[in-house]
Amino acid sequence: MRIIFLLIALLSSTIILAQDLSIGYEIGLISSSNSDYNRLDIENRRNTDYFGVNFQKAMNQSISFGSGLQFLKQGYKHGTCYIVPDDVKNEVVGKLNYLVVPATINTHLGKSKRFIANFGIYGAVNIKAVQDIPDEIIGGCAIGYIDNLRRFTKRFGVGGILELGYEVYRHDKFQVNTLVKYYQGFSNTKKYPDPNVIVPWMAKYNSAIISVSLNYKIGI
Repeated sequence: MRIIFLLIALLSSTIILAQDLSIGYEIGLISSSNSDYNRLDIENRRNTDYFGVNFQKAMNQSISFGSGLQFLKQGYKHGTCYIVPDDVKNEVVGKLNYLVVPATINTHLGKSKRFIANFGIYGAVNIKAVQDIPDEIIGGCAIGYIDNLRRFTKRFGVGGILELGYEVYRHDKFQVNTLVKYYQGFSNTKKYPDPNVIVPWMAKYNSAIISVSLNYKIGI
């Protein structure tokens, strides 16, 4: 894992110091879940906002390299064994938020070079791990659900990235891209505080993202 973070750091510094650099802001929507659930179970996915800052270094008209800093809000949701009032939503929402540094190779396709296909890896640092539970509980399961997941969540993670997009606007100094992105975690995010206890489950997060990015060419 240290080698991957080192490679990402080296690529990021290369991009920042290189010529033909562009920097931009990206916003969108993200839907995520983990390997405890089926990817097609919409009711188990956490849906929220997504944003980040990105850097791109153009090598030529067909190839560029990308990096940046992204705020990745991942998680899940499911029903509980509680009994709650009729006007209270009976579900648990897991919220695991990460700061992510991606490193991607971007290919620009077609005669106009407006079609985009990217792939790469990312390193992630967990900054939030909680569960939202119903506010009012009448009865139900005796054990219940904990609200703070920090002691059960690993601090760092790595994963892979696939992106497809289109450059909807092009100017000498500006670019506007639309992107569909898929992030797949490679590492298990769950841990148990007692090393003598064997945990029978894993949790690798996956996220689908629709975003719009605005990049400004610095032209150092």
